Amino acid sequence: MKNGKLIYIIAAVCTCMMAFGTMGLVNAYGVFYKPMADSLGSGQGAVTLHMSVSNLVVGLCTPLVAGMISRNFRIKNILTAGAVLILISGFVIAMTDSLLVMNIAAAVRGIGFASVSMMIITLIIGNWFVKYRGTLTGIALSFSGIGSALASPILSSLISSYGWQKTYIGYVVFIVLCIIPSLLFVPLKPQDIGLRPFGENEADSPETKNTAETKALPFERRSALFTVLIVLVLSIVLLTSLSPHLSSLAQAHGYDASVGAALLSFSMIGNVVSKFALGAMVDRIGAFKGVVCMLVTSFAGLVLILLNPGGTAMLLAAGFLYGTCYSIGSLGISMITRTLYGDKQYSSAYSVITLFTSVASAVGLTLIGFLYDLTGTYAVSVISGMVLVVTAFFALMFIQKKAKD
Repeated sequence: MKNGKLIYIIAAVCTCMMAFGTMGLVNAYGVFYKPMADSLGSGQGAVTLHMSVSNLVVGLCTPLVAGMISRNFRIKNILTAGAVLILISGFVIAMTDSLLVMNIAAAVRGIGFASVSMMIITLIIGNWFVKYRGTLTGIALSFSGIGSALASPILSSLISSYGWQKTYIGYVVFIVLCIIPSLLFVPLKPQDIGLRPFGENEADSPETKNTAETKALPFERRSALFTVLIVLVLSIVLLTSLSPHLSSLAQAHGYDASVGAALLSFSMIGNVVSKFALGAMVDRIGAFKGVVCMLVTSFAGLVLILLNPGGTAMLLAAGFLYGTCYSIGSLGISMITRTLYGDKQYSSAYSVITLFTSVASAVGLTLIGFLYDLTGTYAVSVISGMVLVVTAFFALMFIQKKAKD
């Protein structure tokens, strides 16, 4: 631990691995829906319900995990409990032939994932790093997109070769293996092993200055500031709900299914690249200005998708630009929350935000489907997305003004 920067590198790598497993692999979960439904003799809607249950429980339990952290529960115990619950519930889901049992196991799974959620990942990075905090958070969260991109084709191939049940068990075991390095080597705070956060003493560096654009404000759930922050969060989460519909949207524009798949892929590339970019911007120009940049690119992408000026290349570019909104929903909101409420109140504030994001993500996906059924076009959803970007911009301006008052 006295070998200079080595321990900090280990901490960063371990959190990237945890993001890869707990966020990236989970984003590829959809490959299991059809084989699960075929095996159980049910519709995909009935099967996907268990994932909705899991996501809702994550949102409900994350504030409880934050409360445990504030009461000085050891992070190693929290991660261990999360890993065990994920493993047990995974085996039950893989082996059961009952939808009811699957839903109950999914609720247990949600408790486990609440213990290893993005709040934990960003909290660890924020505690360990002052310098390069935004960049390293962006890198870690980018691994969620990388994990999803890599896992989807691999899991599909394994399902074809070995069946969904064996693949699912291997999938769950791999997620747990991604958690174990953080569990073993990374305490919640470097002070727990006699170290200081990296870059804490470099007060004059631009990265250090931009980790604290304002003085920490008291966290009050019923305040106007936090209410508008929730409006910002809901706007961005609902905006990202358009992504699963991009393939169908491209076909509605007259393109074939391969272009639709490519459009979705380019939006995920935008997701990954923008997290790297926003992380660097947070360190250089601050969280507020960085998020404004991503709002602009997201809006531009939506305009191009709506107008459809023609040509596959232009449509794919639009998908890439739209995909930058993901960096706001994860990295941007995390950094703004930490900027507003400081390191000590971060977990309390962000855990409440997680509850809203869980509900909004479930509602948004279904809402866009209903809008298409009612109107026969995705134009209404795209225009609504543009309205959400504008709403998010004004909410951000309000938050920045309040923070500086």
